[in-house]
Amino acid sequence: MNKKEFLEKYQIFPKGYQKKNQVDIITTENERYVLKKGDNHTIYEYLLTRNFQNISPPITSRGDEYLIYRYVDDYPVPKEQRVEDFIYLLSILHTKTTFYKTVELNKIKEIFETIRTRQDYLIQYYHNLQDMIETEKYMSPSHYLLIRNLSLIYFHLTESKLQIEKWYQHMKDNKKMRYVMTHGNLKQEHFLENQNLYLISWDRARINLPVYDLENFYRNNWKETTLRDFLEIYQSKYLLRKEELSLFLALIHLPEKIEFGDSEIQNVQLVHSIVEYHNQLEEWKLGTPRKEPSAA
Repeated sequence: MNKKEFLEKYQIFPKGYQKKNQVDIITTENERYVLKKGDNHTIYEYLLTRNFQNISPPITSRGDEYLIYRYVDDYPVPKEQRVEDFIYLLSILHTKTTFYKTVELNKIKEIFETIRTRQDYLIQYYHNLQDMIETEKYMSPSHYLLIRNLSLIYFHLTESKLQIEKWYQHMKDNKKMRYVMTHGNLKQEHFLENQNLYLISWDRARINLPVYDLENFYRNNWKETTLRDFLEIYQSKYLLRKEELSLFLALIHLPEKIEFGDSEIQNVQLVHSIVEYHNQLEEWKLGTPRKEPSAA
């Protein structure tokens, strides 16, 4: 069944089409719809059973090749207010979908070893990169900027190791973990705001630990907030347990893997962004004003 036939099955007769990312925006005589491939009915049904109403559920049936949603308008809101509303909605999602589960020690070890492997890889990667750069007679601006700020990256890798060790020591004696429905793709374009607040694009949703959503949100939105504000707003509704905070801190202190490209301007921007990210973490820990990456 092609798209036109599928839409007509639901009495939708298009007057216009607009492609936006991976979806089609369908305009009819009186309304607009979103058409995309997939079947997320199980996710939406679960969210509705938990009384999470901040979604636009599909009007299609389970098992259909496509999903059709009614289009939700996104009103202009000051960016500071918008990110606060986004954080608050995330806390509501986690509050309404929370349950506790006792897990085997093997599961705890798996999480611990996965993060430790990532930490060890990044430590070795940055040491190798440093060794390579320091052999250069004339460093490029991006290489120089990185070398001048590598101590902060190494410091945060050490902090990540300390936090995951704290988490493991607690969890090996207390194996009850808190699970929620995680969204998994918490970008600004997946949050809509009008008379209500909406989360859309649930393709990566799954039952998981809430800290994975927190890491995803913070890495996608750190330029729009601070870690202190983020945690304060989120925890006003959903207070993290001590071990959850340790796991979250272990994750967000991990640096991105820098991969330099052919454009030196883009390389400088990449390094600058990563250093700014880690400087913001320092602001949260030390309570000091944010500073520009060191290039001198």
